[in-house]
Amino acid sequence: MSYRLYLDGMLMPVAPARIVARHRGRNRTTALLDGGEVTTIRAGERVELGLTLCLPRRPYPFARYQRHFLPPEVFLEHLMTRRRERVPIRFICARIGPGGQMISDTNLRVVLEDLSVSECAEDGDDVTIALTLREHQEYAATRVALEGQRVIVHGPARETDNRPQHQSHTVVRGDNLWNIARQFLGDGRRYREIFDLNQDQLRNPNLIFPGQVLRLPAA
Repeated sequence: MSYRLYLDGMLMPVAPARIVARHRGRNRTTALLDGGEVTTIRAGERVELGLTLCLPRRPYPFARYQRHFLPPEVFLEHLMTRRRERVPIRFICARIGPGGQMISDTNLRVVLEDLSVSECAEDGDDVTIALTLREHQEYAATRVALEGQRVIVHGPARETDNRPQHQSHTVVRGDNLWNIARQFLGDGRRYREIFDLNQDQLRNPNLIFPGQVLRLPAA
């Protein structure tokens, strides 16, 4: 049995040892991932999550990546951008069976409230980040499916208002618009929408570069 944690579609290389959930009007509860439990959120409750993640500086055998090793700075830049934008992101903690199938998941739309970073030479220069996530209220059910190292979310929830909820994605090596559209929008055929939204920096939908920050249309 193992766990995989996804934030905004990005697989975190090392799952946290625990997730602390603070329920509004309730005492603090702790979900110990290595104890075979993931916090289950009751309908109607809103929750604040606290967790600590390790971002390795080298490709350890126990770390997982969607395509290939990524340095801590890629994850940090992505999450810091989300925090500045104050837009909801998807939090998914998936429980994986021995055959690679997803048994259950905690699936929430959250806002990144706080992010702190620490580095320690004793840890081999790995980066540790502490996150506080606040649940963003949803009004429609979603379905989650596991596809390799990726989690695909079907039927995204309707937002609380009618304003378009634009997000962004920092391009990493190996990215293309089709895969970005498939990962964040649920359909690779929507790559043209991403291209149209970023024509100020893109001239060819087949030519994107690592480090570019692309705006994404509402899911």
